[in-house]
Amino acid sequence: MKNLFLLKAALITVLIAGAAGVSSIEAGSHEVTIVSVDTDRILEVHPAFQEAQAEYQAKMQEMQQELEGMQEEEQMMAQQMMQQELQELGTRLQSEADEAIMEDIREIAQEKGYDYVIDSSALLSGGRDITEEVLEALR
Repeated sequence: MKNLFLLKAALITVLIAGAAGVSSIEAGSHEVTIVSVDTDRILEVHPAFQEAQAEYQAKMQEMQQELEGMQEEEQMMAQQMMQQELQELGTRLQSEADEAIMEDIREIAQEKGYDYVIDSSALLSGGRDITEEVLEALR
């Protein structure tokens, strides 16, 4: 709930800043820095996502091999169970990869002194895009 409030507050701040054509706002004695990042681009190359994809593909191939030696009726039942297992695995792996990506973004934001990082898909205008900085840090 608190995170949702902070996200809404940050988005409103970004909209105001974007309208003014700035990516930082003076808040008392601290200048608030707002940046954006394209999480889809980061997801494509992030090691955690690459590992998750490899694990998922390996499990899928393993299951396909198991199915090859089964009778048709047995195969249908096994496929249903395997589909559910793959769905659960995919959800877990995606969640783990997402968390690793968010943690890397948080670390970079903290190192660089950025107060708010917003996904570029939610950003209408303003804010500096740090996608390349994040990608560079992952290399």
